[in-house]
Amino acid sequence: MAGVIKCIFFSEFHHISGPIISHQVPDDLPLLKDAFDAVHDLIITKQALYDRLVSVDALGYRIVGSPRSIENKKYPRNAFIFNFVFVFEVNTDTTLFEPVILKLGAAFKTYELESSFLSQEESRSKLQSILCSVFKDFNRCGCCTIPIDETKSLHLKITPSLPDPPTIQDHHVPIFTCSQEDIDSAPWDLTIQQILPYVNGFNHVKKIAEESEVDNEIVKVCIQHLILYAFVKLITIFQYSNVYTAEPKIKLLLDDKVLQKECIEYVALQGSVPKIGAVFRLYCSLEAGLNVKDLCNRVDMKSEGVNERTFIQYGLMRGLIHHLQKYPVFLRPDDSLPSPLDSIKSYLDGSHCYDELCCKLGISGQELDKSIEDIQSIIVCWK
Repeated sequence: MAGVIKCIFFSEFHHISGPIISHQVPDDLPLLKDAFDAVHDLIITKQALYDRLVSVDALGYRIVGSPRSIENKKYPRNAFIFNFVFVFEVNTDTTLFEPVILKLGAAFKTYELESSFLSQEESRSKLQSILCSVFKDFNRCGCCTIPIDETKSLHLKITPSLPDPPTIQDHHVPIFTCSQEDIDSAPWDLTIQQILPYVNGFNHVKKIAEESEVDNEIVKVCIQHLILYAFVKLITIFQYSNVYTAEPKIKLLLDDKVLQKECIEYVALQGSVPKIGAVFRLYCSLEAGLNVKDLCNRVDMKSEGVNERTFIQYGLMRGLIHHLQKYPVFLRPDDSLPSPLDSIKSYLDGSHCYDELCCKLGISGQELDKSIEDIQSIIVCWK
């Protein structure tokens, strides 16, 4: 954000001089006066562009404002026309600033209507310091609070554009990626507050909906909201029959001290402090053909001070391990299948994993294995 805004100025129509720059921060931007002279008819402009966003390029600058006009006989020529204008380099994407520019112009139009803030000398004298605060604070942190009087303040903030939220499925498992303090201090709405106690990294979305007594689709919207603001990630359902493999990112655990500390605190049994070398070896021992139950039989994880459930949780959350999932494929889709498989026959096309199918049927992975093991027309792919 640093240095994105090159200048902010307040322009108005003077009843004798015409369009002028009354206040400017900083006051020594090269060629700004020439650029203003070249495009002032789009800054202090005609009625058709009032209250709209106007962007124009001139002499290496991108000049963006929103002209405002107030008609009243108390003003010279019966109107007060003004514009708060932001100046950027010509190739700058100004999309994030546009709502701020519109809000700034609209707010000061309201203040002028209410108290003649911009036309009375006493309050107008604050404009230079206001522009200075906006310029410095936005270039520093992307937000600003402007005190208007004893009772009013104007809050401006750049809101980053967010990606489209992921599609949430019944079998997805949300897990918090931030501290309990951050969770408790966030201003959640009532519905999110209702589901929070059931978000524990083990409950899938369908179970969260059932236990919180909130509609399933509403729970999905809440989880999308939590993901967009980086409070949760999605992982897979934990079962002891699951198979995991280490990802290339596992090597970060050898060198990243912050990651090491976080990992140890997360995977430790209560009262234990496992050694990072032991945890690293456990992650590296995960391989195709070895499920969690087999790993626990092979290695006494409790003697290492490691909770196998949070061990898997943390690995998935930080991308250190991958859940090797099973995807059934029915080779004869026109044939019938015994219950309960017949109800999910359309899902047996190799694109739906065991987690999804088990969630739909309300059975475990072992039960699904038993249902399909004797059906030769169903093969299972691992990926």
